[in-house]
Formats: sequence, structure tokens, C-alpha cells
Amino acid sequence: MKAIRRITVFLLCAVLIFSSAVSVAGNNTADGQVGAATQDASAPQLVLSDSVIPVTVGARIQLKAEPKNFDPAPGRIVWSSANNSIATVDSNGIVTGKAKGRTEIKATAMNGDTPVSATCTVNVNSKRTIPHIFLSMNYKYSNLGDYYYSNNDRTWQMPFGFIRLYDNASQIIGYQYDFTRVVFTYGNKDWLIEFWKGQYGLFQLGGEIGVYTKYAVGFGDTPASAYQCAGRDDWLDMEMTLYHNMTDGTVQREFTRDYAKYWWCDGYKVGKLNKSKPAAELQMVTRITLKDEQMAIAFANGMKDCGFLQVGDREQLRDDTFCREGSDVYFIWRNLTESQRLIPVVIDDGPGGALVSILAVLRLPFEVIFNGLHALYNIIIH
Repeated sequence: MKAIRRITVFLLCAVLIFSSAVSVAGNNTADGQVGAATQDASAPQLVLSDSVIPVTVGARIQLKAEPKNFDPAPGRIVWSSANNSIATVDSNGIVTGKAKGRTEIKATAMNGDTPVSATCTVNVNSKRTIPHIFLSMNYKYSNLGDYYYSNNDRTWQMPFGFIRLYDNASQIIGYQYDFTRVVFTYGNKDWLIEFWKGQYGLFQLGGEIGVYTKYAVGFGDTPASAYQCAGRDDWLDMEMTLYHNMTDGTVQREFTRDYAKYWWCDGYKVGKLNKSKPAAELQMVTRITLKDEQMAIAFANGMKDCGFLQVGDREQLRDDTFCREGSDVYFIWRNLTESQRLIPVVIDDGPGGALVSILAVLRLPFEVIFNGLHALYNIIIH
């Protein structure tokens, strides 16, 4: 018995020594730097804006390619699709969904006589269905980007402002989203800049950033605080991209709201989250330009109060961190949330998920009526 034990220990030691030797040999270059197993950082590369993207049949998505460490001739990036019956791509990198399926889009540029290329996986979804019809009743649709969004000038929500009750009641009607409230005072006003991301009912996921104000009267932010949607003079320049961490380990970009002035920067897609907690699955990457550096500092302090960690520059950004550059604040939001304090309903296959489904189904008749009235409102008023 002792002999067998000694042999086992000897074999384990041999395996460990061999593994260490292989690791050292495979991960060190001639000059002793780690990196032989990965691509040389100084080598010519073509970097795509996305590695995985979803697109609906008939919709379009913009891909961009950036040469790194080499200088191809202007306009000489060539785009191609592995299967034109599923998705096509034009000379500007605009991908169009043709039929449900998956294919690869390749960008190629010449570094002298050597081709340099990169690929992106495209998942093409079915043509617009009933869920798309519901969304189109309540939101505008971006064909170049394939997402739904609110028109800041023509949204019925603006007169109602914002109170905490809206978030507290959301899960009762089948919404399961994460939110973070950044509160600060600037220019004799209390400001609320709130972020949301998650599942909005049965078939809609998305993300939002809202800007709200109220006159500073010394009470600060309380459960009874009522904010007004920011007036046009208080709209802020911002951009926002929502990423989806899929169950197969890939990360796909759901949509990007381009840099512009908003009081409500939002976007939605037809889809369902795969995990029980939205915080771990959706990731929001954002830039907000405040009115001046003083306001940016106040906003940054509010982000710290919410648990965000400040880093030195954009290169150091990771989940739940931010950096400030003058009046610009850049951040990545993923795990921080206040929603865990609310009704503990989650989207899964258990009782919580069943409850969400039941509530969402019960809400459908009211949503049909509401969306119909909203569509009529848009036709009559606008």
C-alpha cells in the first residue's frame, strides 16, 4: 500500500514539473517577455468594431475596421461574407440580414504584399414578428442599427418626470431590470442621472440613461423626491452601447446610441435574457459630457457614492469603473444595482420566472390598449 502511495506521489510530482516546464517554454519569448502564445502587440492587425453582432432579416448593422501597426492604402479594406444568402456586406462595412442563420463577415487589407484580415460572427434573426409590432407602437425603429428607441422630443413620458415608485412598481408588471441612481447638486438644482438595463417584459431587453432635475431646496434625494425630465437646456451629450454576455462565452453588441444630446438615451431589442440576474449578463459602456468640469466632478462624486471605482484613464476601465477627462465621464456599468432591494422576482425556469410570465401575459391586453392609444396620440398630436 505504501509503495502504491509513493508511486502515485512520484507521478503527480512528475506531471506538475512537466506542466511547469511546458508553461514556461510556451509563454516566454527569447527576450524573456510573456507573449509568445498570443499575438505580437506590434504585429499588423485589423481590429473590428465587433466580434459578434445580431441583426434582423432586412435590417442593417455598421461594422468598422481599424488598421493597427500598418498603413493600408486609403479605401482598400475589402469586405466579404462567407454566405451571402444569410448576410451581405457592402464596401463600407454595412451588413444586411438576408435569412435566419449564422455566418462570418471578413475584412481584409493589404500590408504590402501580405493580407491582414479579421472576422465577425453575424447572427441573423427572423423577420419582425408580433413582439416587433408591439415595440414599433411605442418606439421609433433604427433600421441602421436594428434597435428601438424613444424620440426625446415626442415622448409621452416627459410630463410625468420620475419618482422612486416607478422603479419599485416595475417588477409587479413583469419588468426585471437593474438600476443605479446617481444624485448630485449643481447650479441650484438637484440632478438625478439614472441608468437601467435588463428585461422589459416577456420579449424586450434593453438599456436606458435618464436625466432629471428638481430645484435644490435642502431636502436632497428622498423616497418622496419628484424630479422633472430635464429641460432642453439641461440635455447632455452622451453615447451608450449595450453589450450582451451570451451563454456560449461570446459577447455581442446589442446596439449603440450615437453621441448626441439627450434627456433620455435608450435602446431596446426583441430578446430574452438567459440568466436569472440581468446585472451579470448586460454591460453598458457610456460617455457623458457634463456642462463643465465642476459638474463633472459633482457627477463623479455621485458615482463613487453608488459604488463605482474611479480609475486614471480609459485604458484602465473595467466593469463598474469610471474615469473623468475634463467635463467628460466614461464608465462601464455591469454589476452594481439597487434593484436587489425590491421584490425578489427573477427571470428563470423556477417559480419566479413563472410569476413574471403570468404577470406579463395578464398585462398584454392593457399593453395593447395602451400602445394603441399612444400610437393614436402620436398621429393626432405630432
